[in-house]
Amino acid sequence: MGPAATRPVVIIGAGIQGCATAFFLSQRGQPVIVVDKDHVGRHASGVNAGGVRRLGRDIAEIPLSVAAMDWWNQIDQLLDIDKGFHRQFYVKVALDDAGADLASRRIQQLHKAGFQHETWVDRDQLLCRIPHLTKSVLGGVLVQGDGWALPWKITRAFHDKAVALGAEFRTPVTVTSIDRSGEHWQVTTDAGMIETDIVVNCAGAWGGRIARMTGDVLPIEAHAPMLVITDRQPIFLQSVVGVMGGTLSFKQLDNGSMVIGGGKRGVADVARNLTQIIPAGLSSFVMTAGRVFPHLRDVAILRAWAGIEGYTKDDLPIIGNGGEAGIIHGFGFSAHGFQLGPAVGEALADLVMARQTRVNLAAFSPHRFAESPDQTSRR
Repeated sequence: MGPAATRPVVIIGAGIQGCATAFFLSQRGQPVIVVDKDHVGRHASGVNAGGVRRLGRDIAEIPLSVAAMDWWNQIDQLLDIDKGFHRQFYVKVALDDAGADLASRRIQQLHKAGFQHETWVDRDQLLCRIPHLTKSVLGGVLVQGDGWALPWKITRAFHDKAVALGAEFRTPVTVTSIDRSGEHWQVTTDAGMIETDIVVNCAGAWGGRIARMTGDVLPIEAHAPMLVITDRQPIFLQSVVGVMGGTLSFKQLDNGSMVIGGGKRGVADVARNLTQIIPAGLSSFVMTAGRVFPHLRDVAILRAWAGIEGYTKDDLPIIGNGGEAGIIHGFGFSAHGFQLGPAVGEALADLVMARQTRVNLAAFSPHRFAESPDQTSRR
């Protein structure tokens, strides 16, 4: 175990990663100040599809996802909430031969890497589990025990629990500079300066900007994944459904409404905190949903939205120590960081306290994107 920080740890960003990190640090008795230029869960952490899945992960991400699932399976007790995680199953259906081939290769790839959690279910088994699926389905890849959660509820619950344990949140507060001063850091904001030994950058799509203040050049792009919600229908689905080789995330809430997404992006304006919906993208995944569930082709779309999210070049998050001592990054989750949140919060707290992390974070090292000063100057 490393020595306790003598000054409050400063976490920049009050999304699920920042709030979970604040929770784990506060639970361990570390003083924490969280600053965010907006409010808790304002962007992707509060408005994503809420998928809690190990299914379909990059192989490098699976151990972290499995560690996160340990926390999800006890999330109600951890955060003193009710029905925080809807534990069901998550399936990606194959609608044609190309999808079935993709599923076969995926399972072989996982087995070769030592993972058995994704399994193939044939057409009859799948229709038994989900009778309203299109009868032309060929089968699907399924993970039992995956499911969904309400993103704003979980992010807020981590915040509330962290506050109850002593964490301080300052919002809306914008960080304007981060400067080394002797053995510690000065985080200057529009509400004053904070001295700290350790800065944790959980600023999402703005994480690259914060990193640059510390001397780290970490490329990230901002996009705005889109979602829609429908009118209420009789309950027919107790799982989350995607499509092999396609873009769909489909689930039914307890009130009967359906949340539909699928990777299609709107326009993100990080300078103005705005997103713009692209109707053609919405139409694409809504039509896919109608292909998977033909009885829903005439449901009404009530609302569409998009949240700003940061994407890396390889779609893997940036988690690890920065170039300078006392700088830790945790951002760039590329629209699949919600499920990882509890494990990432635990890992970032471990890094703050110089503890061994439960999961090897080498694949997520910020240094995989390191640029030389000459490269930086040519940008």
